[in-house]
Amino acid sequence: MTHVVTGVFRRGGRAVRALGPSTVAVTLALIIGAAGFADAATGGNFLLGKSNTESSTAVMTDTTGIPLSLNAPSGKSPLSVNSTTQVNRLNAQYVGGDSASQLQATGGEGITEGGVGTALTSEYAPVASTGHLAAGTYYVSATALLSTDGAAAYCEITTPTVTNYGGGGGEGSGEFSQAAETVVTTVTAGTVLSEDCYETGTAETVYNAAITAIRISSNSAGTVPTAKRGPIVPYQHKGKPVIGPLGGRPAR
Repeated sequence: MTHVVTGVFRRGGRAVRALGPSTVAVTLALIIGAAGFADAATGGNFLLGKSNTESSTAVMTDTTGIPLSLNAPSGKSPLSVNSTTQVNRLNAQYVGGDSASQLQATGGEGITEGGVGTALTSEYAPVASTGHLAAGTYYVSATALLSTDGAAAYCEITTPTVTNYGGGGGEGSGEFSQAAETVVTTVTAGTVLSEDCYETGTAETVYNAAITAIRISSNSAGTVPTAKRGPIVPYQHKGKPVIGPLGGRPAR
């Protein structure tokens, strides 16, 4: 581009000689900048399509609206940085593609009133429920105090992926057993998870039933839960058949 600048000075030689030294310097800077020889520096103009250099922080202020808007083609980032240092007070709508509502720790719980019993029947029935849940993957745990009255009673959490049982029986009237179940499950929006219990005898009651579902605050479920096959032997009276999850599940 040297011949361009030379040509400019040749054609405008008389005009340049007529100017003062400071004016000549400014004129030269404008000509060189327009020809693409220099990039904007501190105190100069910001040149689009060029690498601009600053030796102090540049501040952009708009008293009526958004001071900076960046548009990029689909699939392209509108902004890039060269450091992993945290930018203070930079709000972001998405983290790894997930919105804040997708990442926040939400869940549901249901707890029955202490000391108030719920009579059981020979079919599974809810004793505690979470309420409607947002879509996501949840850690779910449930407990219940079962008044077994010499027979056996069982509880379960049933999800789209796994069923987990708890419970057992006592030797005589007034005996209690504790049911406890834990599962990890992925649910759709509006799903209600519940702890369901049933009795194998008569006049059996459940107390202090509770279920808690906590959504995992991550876009990954982590380790996939696995179930190992093996005997789960509930309490049984001598000489009587096993009753419960291994002895056949009663109809709902």
